[in-house]
Amino acid sequence: MTEHLEGTDRAAILRRFETALLDPPVTLLLHGEAGIGKTHLLAETEEMARSMGYRVLHGQARDFGSGLAYASLTEALGPLRDDPATREPYTELVEAIDQAALGVLGGAPAVRTANLLRRLPGRTLLAIDDLHLADPDTLGALSLLPRRVYGLAVAGTARRLPAMDADIVAGLSPLSFGEVAALVTGLLGRTPSDAIVRHVHDVSRGNPWFVREAVLTLVHGGAVQSAYPGPRRGAILGRLFQRDRGGRGLARVLAALRRTRPARMADLPDLAEIAGLEVGEAERAFDGLVRDGLLLPLDDDTFEFAHPLVAEALYADLGPAERRRVHARIAALLHRQGLGGTRSVLEWASHLAEGGTSAEALPAVLRAAEVTRWTAPLSAGHWYGRAAELAPVAERGVLLARQALSYWKGSRPVEALRAGQAALAVLTPGRRHTRTAHTMVNAAHAMGRYELAMSIVAEQLPVADDRTALLAQRAVIGTQLGIDSRALVAEAWKTVGTCPPEDLVIALSALAGDAMIRGDWAATERALDTLLSASAALPPGARLAALESAAHILASGGVRTRTLGLLSEAERIYKGLGWRDIAGQHVRTMAVVRRLGGEWEHALRDLRVDAVALADAGLRENAALLRNVELDILLDQGRYDAAEPLLADPPPNCVYQLSLRKMFRARRAFYALGDRATAARLLDEAVRDGPPDVVHRALGVRVVMLIVAGDDDGARTAAVTLAESARTGTPRARLMGTLATAAVFKDASRAEAALETARADGLKFEEARARYALGVIGDGRQLVRAHGMFGDLGAAPWRDRAAYRLREAGLAPAPSTALTAAERRVVELVADGLSNPRIAEELHYSRKTVEVYLSRVYAKTGLRSRVELALAYERGEV
Repeated sequence: MTEHLEGTDRAAILRRFETALLDPPVTLLLHGEAGIGKTHLLAETEEMARSMGYRVLHGQARDFGSGLAYASLTEALGPLRDDPATREPYTELVEAIDQAALGVLGGAPAVRTANLLRRLPGRTLLAIDDLHLADPDTLGALSLLPRRVYGLAVAGTARRLPAMDADIVAGLSPLSFGEVAALVTGLLGRTPSDAIVRHVHDVSRGNPWFVREAVLTLVHGGAVQSAYPGPRRGAILGRLFQRDRGGRGLARVLAALRRTRPARMADLPDLAEIAGLEVGEAERAFDGLVRDGLLLPLDDDTFEFAHPLVAEALYADLGPAERRRVHARIAALLHRQGLGGTRSVLEWASHLAEGGTSAEALPAVLRAAEVTRWTAPLSAGHWYGRAAELAPVAERGVLLARQALSYWKGSRPVEALRAGQAALAVLTPGRRHTRTAHTMVNAAHAMGRYELAMSIVAEQLPVADDRTALLAQRAVIGTQLGIDSRALVAEAWKTVGTCPPEDLVIALSALAGDAMIRGDWAATERALDTLLSASAALPPGARLAALESAAHILASGGVRTRTLGLLSEAERIYKGLGWRDIAGQHVRTMAVVRRLGGEWEHALRDLRVDAVALADAGLRENAALLRNVELDILLDQGRYDAAEPLLADPPPNCVYQLSLRKMFRARRAFYALGDRATAARLLDEAVRDGPPDVVHRALGVRVVMLIVAGDDDGARTAAVTLAESARTGTPRARLMGTLATAAVFKDASRAEAALETARADGLKFEEARARYALGVIGDGRQLVRAHGMFGDLGAAPWRDRAAYRLREAGLAPAPSTALTAAERRVVELVADGLSNPRIAEELHYSRKTVEVYLSRVYAKTGLRSRVELALAYERGEV
């Protein structure tokens, strides 16, 4: 949950940031208007972090940043190229981004950045100024990195909040009259009159930067006296526009260049030409800008404006024709210097798009789109949109279609839908038209706009060059809405054999999802097997989508081991691409896998962040699916108060989601409120209205409730109904049926079968339930083990039931075998391949402490070596 701090108390914000930095990973954001003091407060945060032992890396987003993929991120990481420990992974990261310009797939930038930062000893603060200008792919990486890198803190400033996750968001407000008076007093070295303070407060509107500018303007004009000599030089903006023609002309060129990168001394001869100056004149003008504090050195060769508002004022001073001329000449300069990598291509395209003719700019913009489409799909979406603006009418449809697909890959369904609608309006029927319709249906579906998705299918089916995928999409959405879609499924299967290869992932994923919801696991497996077999011959991106779709459906069906295998294969492909997790599919799969594997607290930590991120992106359907996993865990843990606000948030309006929500509400009504009548009514409605997948889950809940209520006859009837209903359902449903019948009929053979199934697939909660059933039947050892497992999971209601049975049998609980947070962190580093000395260095422990932690882990897990421990971690067993 994001913590919001609002106000002008900079000291309080800094103190809160200091507390947060004590326990990384953490993400901190400062926002407010230009000149409000964000950059200054970020600098104070960086200095504070250094005093706390952090390594600080600083980057700057640029005005054209939305098209400069990963530019601010790589700028921040730049110092690592000189560190022997990180030189190689830094070079690999930059090459992975730059090779896209040559058509070569490198490693995914977010993955390589995480690998790079993990190499750093101790803690790291990654700080980036002006994140509102950053490209969306960088923002996505910044959201991901704190989850991947232990000891990492991310901090940034923005005029408006960017689309990225943050733990603490601090909003800076304008200064009050008293605060302006204090600042003016500090600038002048004496107490000013109320009239002066009122004037400064009015003209600056409480903005600290403009307060300083107003005071210095008054001093420079002789209206106010200052005790200090510094203020007598006057305000920056005043000095700027009083400069000679050469200095002002060069400054305006530098302001245009700054929109993609800072000025370098090495560029001065070329910049002089752009400004219409002799080299000697330009050098004198440049020295004057530095001497007067308008330009500040970043290093020996690179200079930046003293404040972004200075650059903005200069840029605004350029007339439209002059602005285009300057950008065109900067583009020519960059072209002469060479376009050997993605960053140089994007800078060149940015300036040419502003300064060139449409005929000149279009090829550059298209090249920018092509070099980012694999590693930075959201940046590619930006460039395809620019290309569509420049292209002839006949070419716009294809470009808009590519933009829609790029936004869909980047999990921006609203933008994908908008671009898709624009594309279909100008595309003629054919392959591109049909594929764009697929993207639009997926986007509308993920947004929870089911009726819109169905209307798109209905409109596009008559003109589709192949109907298979659209039929399958219509089927799965219809099933969620409670519509009998079996005829559509049959029609789609008839044409799967002639379906274009690029449509197969969409078609077979939809058919598999439809079959799972309808409780037909045989048909689900048929679709998945066909999907995985066909995708072996598809390009890497399509193969990745197939693997992740299959993993998502298998996890939803309660299959863990096979899901992990597919995710492992997908990870290898992902490392060569820059995108994954379309519409939040991957994060939901991982949440379900962690739920199945007993990593409940890990799942909950990610769920709280991921669900909000998906909802903010407009992915309402998939955000609701994540919330369902969270509810499942919270209710099994007996955390009914935490579940209440999630239950109060209305789900997307489809039968599938509504009936699932009724099932969860029934659980809370029964266990938290003791309202058996309401619980029974809600379950009846879920069974009556829901598709088979929901019916099986609701029947499983009913069995447990009847057992707890002491209604043995009702429990037996419900268990028999569940077992019969789930016979063709998902593995999860069949296991629930086995557990239910074992519990109500005291059937040890069925409980043993359930235990074997759960253990074989690493299903911790189901394993504990099977052991509990055996314990109730009479096996005391299994009861002790079940009690311990429920305790490790945090499943308080089940633990308490097991404790009651233990007391009845005169048995003592076993000690907990749950790993502590510190022990789990050591396990993670072992799995990453680190030696004990490296682990000690990473965690600031002694080597002896690491050995003690490992000894405890081995004792708790029963594992005997680092290899066994690493393999168990990869399988999610520890």
